[in-house]
Amino acid sequence: MRFYIAATAIICACLIFDRIMAYTPKTTTTATRREALTKTATAFFGAAASTATFPLSAYAKPAYPQEESDKQKILEGYKRLNYLLDNWEKETTVCGRFDNPYIGDGNGCERTPDKVMGYLGYKNTDDPLFRIDKTLTRLQNLTDDPAFGDILDNFLEQADNANITAYVSSWGESNPGGGKDRVEYWIERSKSNVKIARDNLGTVIRILDLKV
Repeated sequence: MRFYIAATAIICACLIFDRIMAYTPKTTTTATRREALTKTATAFFGAAASTATFPLSAYAKPAYPQEESDKQKILEGYKRLNYLLDNWEKETTVCGRFDNPYIGDGNGCERTPDKVMGYLGYKNTDDPLFRIDKTLTRLQNLTDDPAFGDILDNFLEQADNANITAYVSSWGESNPGGGKDRVEYWIERSKSNVKIARDNLGTVIRILDLKV
């Protein structure tokens, strides 16, 4: 848009320049004509240059009241998912809840999906990723990147799948034909979804040019 406005202004300036050349009296001295034409050209080309550079803020997407808060939620949620993935086994294992050697790993420890759901914002309204769909929808108004909508949808899909598979893992031993191996299987399936969701948040951060 700015390019076309600037181009139009320059074309108009050139046409006016030509008309001045045509109607400048021949009795006018060469120096006087040159001075008049120089002033006219400077004024019009200066206006064209101003038109090309002025509207930067005019074409920027407007901010909204929660903008900074939403950006911080994305950054904090991204860092938390990185921590979860870097400490996956530790964060998905709890010890000391059972004395029964037939429960868990026989040492009083068992794999549990509770923290996975918490990191994804499904358990506490204070979690940065709580209602992340609303947060991402608001942030989408800050960019014209056509990929943002697909990234948003994919993140929500992966987060939902991670939450579901984490929940399924909690019943891995209770279901018919289940056992510790089924708990492990579903927790690792959840981890794969969390990785993709984390990567989607990283792409959002890059698009919005946020500093991690």
